[in-house]
Amino acid sequence: MTAGTLGVLVVDDDFMIAQMHATCVGAQEGFEVRGTAHTCKQALAMAKDLRPDLIVLDIYLPDRSGIEVVRGLRTAKVLCDFILITAAKEPRIIEEAFQVGIFDYLIKPFRLERLKDALSRYRLFHEQLTASVAPDQGFVDELKGLRAARPPPGAEVLTPKGIDGRTLERIAQVLRQAPDPMSSDQVAQLAGVSRSTARAYLNCLVERGVARELLKYGVVGRPRILFEARQA
Repeated sequence: MTAGTLGVLVVDDDFMIAQMHATCVGAQEGFEVRGTAHTCKQALAMAKDLRPDLIVLDIYLPDRSGIEVVRGLRTAKVLCDFILITAAKEPRIIEEAFQVGIFDYLIKPFRLERLKDALSRYRLFHEQLTASVAPDQGFVDELKGLRAARPPPGAEVLTPKGIDGRTLERIAQVLRQAPDPMSSDQVAQLAGVSRSTARAYLNCLVERGVARELLKYGVVGRPRILFEARQA
């Protein structure tokens, strides 16, 4: 495995789905599939042996719940993150999944673009978390934003309280017209708003999947957070 590559274990009781997800993960820059498992027992054993950074995990496994995989690895002090992919829609199960500290929750059926988006955010989250910087509140808020789940394609998206639709569209237009990724300061200047306002609206656009965040590394110091419009 090359330096900086994130190792992934894919777990699904359906062999074909496991292979499909593994192929999708392996095709993403910065990721390497370390193995696939099809039961809770296999997942626990392989995770302890392979020490993946991330586990793409189904909840419905033939021997035990996938959430038990999360709990078992937490108890065993195996440090990794989880993206749950499942048909489970019960609020109780979803709540329990987030209580044990998963990164994202995808409900079947979904488009592979949704998985790619989750992987992209996880990579950015991991890079930012391991950067040699002195964390401040802005740093923590950016990490929390990366963990926020995106709505599935085609879903109705409500404008959050305090977000003006016209201002949101103006900032989106600034991104669409920009030839290169922009910082929140640059967006604020062009849109005629404060930096804090620009950042709040940019985060809203990222959560909607209209924009995406990028990290730009310099020679020293903390990487810059840039934004660009997603292609329609």
